[in-house]
Amino acid sequence: MSMTFGKSLSRLRKENPLFANHYINYKELKDAVGEADVGKVMNLLRTELDKINEIVEVQWEALSGELMARMRKLGGEKLGAEVNAESLENLSQAVVWLHSFIETNYLGFQKVVQKCAESQETASCSWFLARVEAANFRQHRFDELLVPLGRLYTAFRRAHGPGERAALHGLEDQALPMSGDGNAQVFFVPISQVMKAKVALLKVLEPAATMIKAKTNQGTRDTSRVTAEFRQKLTHVYFESSRGDQYAERLRRRVGGFKATTGPVGFLLQCHVAPPPLAEAGAPGDPSDPYHEVSVEIQDECYIVSKLTLLQKNMPAFLGGKATGDSPVETWATEAILKDQLRPAVSSSSFRSSFTTASSAGKAGAVLVSIDEQVSFRDEAALADDKAWCFAASKTGAASTSWSQVDFPGAILRIWLPASSANSLLGLLGVPDLDLKPVPGFSEALHGTALLHRELANPLPPWIPSETLVLAAGRSTLVVSPHGDEKGLLDVAGGKSQRVDKKPTEYKKTGSLKPTEAARSLRRTWCVICGRGDAAAPVKDDPKLLVDCKTPMAIERTLLRWMRSTILLGSLSSLLMSGSSFDMQLNGVLLGLVCLIFTIFPLMSYVKRSRELSNPKAKQPKVDRTMPRILALSFSVVLFSTVCVNVFAGDSSQDS
Repeated sequence: MSMTFGKSLSRLRKENPLFANHYINYKELKDAVGEADVGKVMNLLRTELDKINEIVEVQWEALSGELMARMRKLGGEKLGAEVNAESLENLSQAVVWLHSFIETNYLGFQKVVQKCAESQETASCSWFLARVEAANFRQHRFDELLVPLGRLYTAFRRAHGPGERAALHGLEDQALPMSGDGNAQVFFVPISQVMKAKVALLKVLEPAATMIKAKTNQGTRDTSRVTAEFRQKLTHVYFESSRGDQYAERLRRRVGGFKATTGPVGFLLQCHVAPPPLAEAGAPGDPSDPYHEVSVEIQDECYIVSKLTLLQKNMPAFLGGKATGDSPVETWATEAILKDQLRPAVSSSSFRSSFTTASSAGKAGAVLVSIDEQVSFRDEAALADDKAWCFAASKTGAASTSWSQVDFPGAILRIWLPASSANSLLGLLGVPDLDLKPVPGFSEALHGTALLHRELANPLPPWIPSETLVLAAGRSTLVVSPHGDEKGLLDVAGGKSQRVDKKPTEYKKTGSLKPTEAARSLRRTWCVICGRGDAAAPVKDDPKLLVDCKTPMAIERTLLRWMRSTILLGSLSSLLMSGSSFDMQLNGVLLGLVCLIFTIFPLMSYVKRSRELSNPKAKQPKVDRTMPRILALSFSVVLFSTVCVNVFAGDSSQDS
């Protein structure tokens, strides 16, 4: 049985005495929410957030300063005085404790805000989570601590551990390539153990990272700030047909072994989309840049991977089965796309931290271990942006269905070695308390397809329990049009629709679950996959969505403001119509028509929004620009009519 958050917080206070008095006061906050005292809850939330921001800032400055001071002294003669086993162990433990402190307090804020949202009296406090997201304690990048810590461990090993380096050198020769569908030994890591696993790996391997010094001038004093790049963003897009041929082929290779690869297709197709380069002043790059490169990988029946690089502007033609160059690999890929009607089906995005052996003679070490964090799977068939070929290349990221993204509640550790050598490396780590769960044959393509296209995933991968994962919807977006019409399959080559004989399947006819029930089923699945409980254990239902009392008041204020503008226009219209000239009377009549329009439309919008509030089904809020556009158009017509009347009236007076 899992420990409650309150008991877990008490345990952490005992294990980590440095932060014992600085954790979030969860019990007092929970009691304040139970009293339904909004003022007290908000004051406590602000106080706790300021307290946590302050202690994290102090500890971060102390840790980063100590690490950088030791880094600057690495070139000295007294290496042992600056880098020794005890001091490195203390620094490592401090990094793990600080990360645990940050994540625990963030989880505490989430739970408090969730409890606020469950009560009508305290629902107005739920906005505070956005402030927590932007708080200072959430903005620190632990790469800036892990990279110098890894460099210090590397210096320590060079000075004190030649035997350990020799053992790693033997493993380096057995490193497997990181291309294709994966050759690694895979383990699931609980989210609470990720930082501990990274620190344990730094004791044996080097981080595949870079450190850059950025000099700045502040008045009369020169300072140097070191930035570290450790985690790299990865996005893989996997192709699939409406029959699930690629899934079947991957399942045979990853689970059934090489001898079982005798399926309907003898190749696997996927794309790798690197993040766009940063723009000026470090701003995020444009994901839809037409000249951004996309790497295409094709793995044949002999596990030989062929790579192809295409520009993003050529991807629509490539997906349509048209080769844009003379490369035989591209010709082979386009023929396969046309033959099997392949299209982007599932994508996985994550942040990867890689660990290598020691570099020698100017040669980079081989990557032996990688950890993928913040893993999320997206249904590429639900992309609603017509200008983009995948979510990673879309500016908007809009989806046509609400069930289009699933996050993985943990991390994925890969050891790029044969099984026996991977066990030897785990023995060198010497940390049996990481709670690693081996997952033989794991594939992100198989996992994403099973979660987002359940109809095509038959049978399910062995690491997903079949009794807990059911259909999340009545159909797959690869099989039936996401708009729910009778057009059916989407033609990849021509971009047109083809007819099918039956309508989209209803929920009751297939025995599948509605999205809310499927979400609860998915949470039970994660518990089993990550080893955090029993699939049959009851799961708490999602709280009913409550509307803040300020929302209907805001809608009423909007209506009153439109009515106030209408009264002003009506008064001006009456004044103009009482004038003696024809121009004034015409302006008055036109403004009177505008007043009528803005008496009807705001009232209709008010009634519509009021009915939406009474609908329990949550909807994505949208900005309604209809009213301002009508107002601008009406005033333009009035002005144009006035100008025309003045021009023609002037010409008539001159003729007479």
